[in-house]
Amino acid sequence: MITMAIKTLPEDYRIVICLRDIEGLSTTETCEVLGISEANVKVRLHRGRAALKKLLQDKKSDGKI
Repeated sequence: MITMAIKTLPEDYRIVICLRDIEGLSTTETCEVLGISEANVKVRLHRGRAALKKLLQDKKSDGKI
């Protein structure tokens, strides 16, 4: 269920979530891999997690979980 929800996220958010939360990279390592600033990694991670949370809450309220 979570994997399917992650796949629906915008690519910018999905990549950061995968690198940080699934692969376990640090913020610094994620910056290096993506070639973006630390602030940008943090923003994308925050927005991605918020979007993922909303997707899962919506599915739960629809009775799909």
